[in-house]
Amino acid sequence: MYRLPRLVKSLTLYSLTTGFVLVALPLRSVCAQEDSQQKIALIHQPPATNALPPVGSLMRIQVELRDTVDITAKIRLVGSKDGRFIDLAFPKGALNTSDHPTFFVEIPSPVAAMTYQFVLRQPDGSVTTSKRYLIKRNCIQTYAIDVATSSASAAYSREVATLVARAKELERDTASLESSLKLLEEMKASLSR
Repeated sequence: MYRLPRLVKSLTLYSLTTGFVLVALPLRSVCAQEDSQQKIALIHQPPATNALPPVGSLMRIQVELRDTVDITAKIRLVGSKDGRFIDLAFPKGALNTSDHPTFFVEIPSPVAAMTYQFVLRQPDGSVTTSKRYLIKRNCIQTYAIDVATSSASAAYSREVATLVARAKELERDTASLESSLKLLEEMKASLSR
């Protein structure tokens, strides 16, 4: 179906040979009704399991919108990362090479798994949610040191091995918290602009 430009409010045809005038009203209201019924669609490709960055490193989550060019759309990422609830608002987006609004946020990658979905506020005020996505590591990093049980200082060695494993886990958690702090500082700076 051919769509007339939105600026046309009415159509007037005049025939030079017969002198008749034909006026058709209202073209604009028909086009406006079709536009108001169209919902914005979310397009997302979750990161591949083999492409996940190391635990605690920043991971980019990107979503693209269709049927709009609004780069200020309200989008949230809601889900669970390693058993903890997450709720993030996407900052202002940008148009990609195909002129589709694209939004992204960087969050620390999960230790084991992350499940999430997107929530989008439509122009008419309704809310649209995407399907749920799951990111799951093939293997989980654990730190353990084997200690021979026959040695005289086996209890001491076991305790040292436990402390070393715990220290490695704390290093991983610290890296994740530092990434989160960096994101918070960036968000604070963007809000103050």
